[in-house]
Order: sequence, then C-alpha cells, then structure tokens
Amino acid sequence: MAKEQNVLDMRSVAIYCRVSTDEQAREGLSLNEQQHRLESYCAAMGWKGDIRLFIDDGYSAKDLNRPQLTLLLESVRNNEISKIIVTKLDRLSRRLLNLLELIDEFQTHTVSFISISESFDTNTPSGRLTLQVLGAVAEFERERIRERVVDNMFHAANQGKWLTSAPYGYELIEKKLVVHTEQAKVVKRIFNMYLYDNMGYLTIARTLNEEGIPSPSGKEWWNRTIKLLLTNPVYKGTTVWNRRSGSIEKRPEKDLEEWVIQEQTHEAIIPQETWDRVQERIGQKSLPSRAQSSPHLLSGLLKCPKCGSGMSVSTSGSRKNPYKAYRCSAHKNKGGCTGKQYKVEEMHALFKKGLEDLLTHLPVETIKVKRGPASNNQAAVNQQKIHTAKKRYERKVEAFTAGLISLEDLKIEKERLDTLEQVAGSREKEKDTSEIEAELKRLIQDILKGIDTLSTDRTKAFLSNLIEKVVPMDEKDILIVLK
Repeated sequence: MAKEQNVLDMRSVAIYCRVSTDEQAREGLSLNEQQHRLESYCAAMGWKGDIRLFIDDGYSAKDLNRPQLTLLLESVRNNEISKIIVTKLDRLSRRLLNLLELIDEFQTHTVSFISISESFDTNTPSGRLTLQVLGAVAEFERERIRERVVDNMFHAANQGKWLTSAPYGYELIEKKLVVHTEQAKVVKRIFNMYLYDNMGYLTIARTLNEEGIPSPSGKEWWNRTIKLLLTNPVYKGTTVWNRRSGSIEKRPEKDLEEWVIQEQTHEAIIPQETWDRVQERIGQKSLPSRAQSSPHLLSGLLKCPKCGSGMSVSTSGSRKNPYKAYRCSAHKNKGGCTGKQYKVEEMHALFKKGLEDLLTHLPVETIKVKRGPASNNQAAVNQQKIHTAKKRYERKVEAFTAGLISLEDLKIEKERLDTLEQVAGSREKEKDTSEIEAELKRLIQDILKGIDTLSTDRTKAFLSNLIEKVVPMDEKDILIVLK
C-alpha cells in the first residue's frame, strides 16, 4: 500500500488552459493570464513538483475533440497525473454532461479536479457535494433530453419520416420510406415461405443463398437475418423507435413504455393479417428436433392410446419378412407399456382417411376461439398510447396547478385518457365460427394435397401448425386433436 502511495505522489500536476477564437480579446481569458493565475495557485498551495501544461489555443468548448485535452486524458489513463487545475469550469467544457463524464474519468484514476474561480475541488467534502448536485442537475437534463427526443420521434413518425438508414425492402427518399420493388418481392417471398410453405429460418436462408440472392448486408443470408426480418413491424407499415439502447454494444431491449410506436406511417409490404399470422406462428412451439428430422410422417404427433407416450418407428417382423411399424416409445425404452404396434403404411392410410372425414364432418360448433389483442405488437401500441396519454395528462395537471389552463381543459384531457383505457380493455372479441371453419378446411385440404405431392418434412411442417396429437383408437378409428 505504501509503495502504491509513493507511485501516486510522484505523479504530475496538470494545468489546463483553453481559449476559443472569439474569446481571444476578452479580458481575463487570455492563455497567458490563465497560465499565470494557475501557476501562482500551485505555488501558494506548495505544489513544487512536476507541473505540466496542456494548452488548447483557438478551440471551442462545445465538444471534447481538442488535441491537448486528448493528450491530458491519455496521461490520466497512464496514471501520470495527480491533479488537474483550471481557472473556471467552462475551460474544460461548457456542457454539463461532458464535464461530469470527464470528472468521472478523473475519479476513476484517483485524479483531483480543481477550479480556482468556483473553489471547486473534488478532493474536499464540499467539492464532492457540489459534484453530487451537478450530477442531479445533469440527470434532470438527461431526462429532459430524452423527453425531447421522444417528442421528436413522434413528430417525425407522424409525418412519415424515417430517422436512420432504410431497412431492406425500402429506399429512403426525402426522409420517407418508399418501397424498393425488387427487394420487396424478396420480403414477400420470405413471409410466404415461412407461413405457407412452412419453411424454417435456416431453410429459407439456405434457399436464398443457393439462388444467389444478396442479403441486406450484401452477403449471405443467416437464420437470424430471416427471423429479424419476419419480426420487423416496418413491413406492415408501423414505425417503432427507441426500442433498444443504441449506445450499448449488445443493444438490450428497453421497457415497453419507452417505445415510440406509430402505425400506418408508410406503405406496407406485408398485409396486417399476414403479419399477425406470422407472429402467431413464431410464438408456437415446434415439434421436438428429433421428430422433425424423422423421415416418418407422424413422428412427434402419434401418441400411444394406452399410456399417452409418443410412438416412434422401428423394424418388426421376421428377417425374411420385415416391416416398419409405429410402437410406443415407453415400451421400447422401459418395457412397461403393452400397447400394440401399427404398421406405418396402414397408420398413414388411416390418418389420411381421418383427415378426409374431418373435412366432411368438421365439428366447428364445439370449437371456441377467443381472440385477444390482434397481436403482441398491437398490445404494445395500445400500451404506448396509454403511457403517452398519462404523461400528457400529468403535464396538464401541472399546468392547471400553475394556473396556465382551465379546469375544462383538464377534464377534456382526462376524458381522452379514460377513453383510451376503455378501448384497450375491450379488444377481445369472439371470432366468427364460419371464419374458423373456412380456415380449418383450407389447412386440412393443404395437408391432404401435401401428403401426396410434397416431401415428408414439408408435410410434417404443415401438420405441426394444425395438429396437436394423433391417437389410434383401433384399426379403423383414429382421434385427431387440433391445436
């Protein structure tokens, strides 16, 4: 510890002086005057050790991009400086946030910061108290800045303006998103491949790469690129700002109330209904990975009627007359279940017949589907609107308290807030039975066609979206449970 203290004591005292061009003629701000006052202060304090000068001549304090300040910071990080002295705080920076960032850097390296005009010394209790007050003021200013940024985002979104580079599928013309015809075709195709062809992220990426279609980065497509594209609300005409912390490397997602969401700000590439169905599918559980890779149609779906375990395919029969059959996995692995086995071809034929019967006699009257919010994104939009309305109402209350608005104005704002909350709370509606029937029949017809025409893995992808499980009741009867 004593050795470390000796090393700290050997560090230099830094004098920092700065003037900008328009300050050269002002009395008391010349570089010579600053240097003289600071050297006299060091002498009065008995600091007779190594004193180093850092002088920025003709540089403004609006930012930290100054050559001598850069050298000073390098010396601080190299533990060469013990104290930094300025005549006034604004010599270092006129922006409070920048000033506090610099002082935080100094404290990290055990460097005292002293301003002789304001009697500010971070090495004293009063100096640290002043620093805490300045920090509170800076935090308040950061909040004010955030509010202004959010307001500007709302204003830009309402005018259909885009604040960054254009996403894939669009081009930026006069700060507005305009559909890029060729890229939009690829976007539509990706949504169709995922929703209607039941292809996964990796399969879609591989297909596009094989066809030589460049990705948004101009290189290869990745499964993550596909997922990000499918979940980006920009393609349904919605703008979402302030969703992630852009200043942090891993960009964590912010709280929902901080998002800025505006709908119908530009031309949509994907219809709302398609968008919602894709998000619903993304949220669904897929088949277990081994069942997905199995070459057999009902792997992962077929359940033992006796114990409820999954059924998998194994070889049965004699060496001269072998055949493939579905058998209870519990029997194969533990030997506990005595459920019978079913030949693969016979089970597939029974399943197909069951689908045909279901298509003819679909018991729609027993199905109850309650639709909540149109999508997770719609719920986010509603919550964002309510949050914004509450903030606006709070400001109105403050304005009324200060006598700036009338009680009638305050009541109007409260009615708007109440209306928004009521609308958001009454979003659940029953889905029309005929709509359910038409949708289910279309899906069953697609599966029946797929069994005869598509590869097994593509057909299984269709099945996983519609069917929860399949249970053979006997050789002529089968139970198909829909999701």
